Amino acid sequence: MKKLDIYISKNFIKSFLISLVAFINIFLLSQLFKVFRYVADGRMSSYQGILYLFNMLPEIIVNMTPLAVLLGSLMFINKMASNLEIISLKTSGISFRRVIIFPLVISFFISIIVYYINGTIYPRSERRMRELKGDKIIKTIPTEKRNAFLRDKNNNVYYIGYINSKEKIAEDFQIIKMDGRFSEIEKVIIAKTAKFDDNEKIWKLSDVVINDILNKKSEKIKNYSNKEFNKEPENFFTLSTDPKFLTNKELRREIRNMKITGGDTRSGLVELGKRYSFPFASLVIILIGLSLGSRYVRAASAKTIGISIFFGYGYYIIQGLFEALSKNSLINAFLGGWIPNILFLLLGIYLIHKSEY
Repeated sequence: MKKLDIYISKNFIKSFLISLVAFINIFLLSQLFKVFRYVADGRMSSYQGILYLFNMLPEIIVNMTPLAVLLGSLMFINKMASNLEIISLKTSGISFRRVIIFPLVISFFISIIVYYINGTIYPRSERRMRELKGDKIIKTIPTEKRNAFLRDKNNNVYYIGYINSKEKIAEDFQIIKMDGRFSEIEKVIIAKTAKFDDNEKIWKLSDVVINDILNKKSEKIKNYSNKEFNKEPENFFTLSTDPKFLTNKELRREIRNMKITGGDTRSGLVELGKRYSFPFASLVIILIGLSLGSRYVRAASAKTIGISIFFGYGYYIIQGLFEALSKNSLINAFLGGWIPNILFLLLGIYLIHKSEY
């Protein structure tokens, strides 16, 4: 690393940290009155109030880091431009793209740190904050489901059009019996309705059609049961909890379990897609700060800062828009998380290309 790179890196990190600390202080101060109210109402002790504020830090850091990177890059590069350092470097044969290499590298490592905080520390702090407020994180099991799937240890694949775990009934009940290697279908059993017998612990099917694939036969019977079909209705459901309280590892496991049982994974996938994409907003949005900051015009710094903040909050608005579209199944959950990054990356590359240095 050359002296120039050390100088640039130190100044960028300093500006970034100043911006981040400023944002943290602003948001913590805005929450003080809420904590004072909790303490006054007896919902928290003073010590718990301090813990509550401390547990807010991961959320603030995750949400404010892109803005801190934007403002930090703008401040440091604008200072270099105002001191004519950018022009001096240019006349010395050092391009602006060369100047911004290390800020980009540093922002990448910032994104990795935010990714870790967002996927591991933030969900735990959210759970802790909920506990400190005296609220319980309720995990519930739905009583009804449509299009439920399940595979048991006997290589039976269940598909149920509708199931009610409270009444232990099902409609459009289908069971596909696979061979031992799970490579060929032996039988397909279709029942119009089914009810789980609590005494015998088996499903009892009504209006049944048994298709024997191996022997190429089909049989219709009124009632049918088999000791193999013993999966209780609760097995077709999974615990439901708010995805934001789950770490990345827990959330991936929850999504897998819900897929096995035919549950709706949309909210979990949207949250996971956001956690994979949002931390890297810093790496994208820094391009805007660097390009705008390099355009030093005397007495125009306030205008430049205003434009940068506009772009910064614009990212959050677009990110929220595509998150809403993803939740409503209008676009792919992961694609919805990355589209804002792609749009602002293209904008940043364009502004860097047009930068005046």
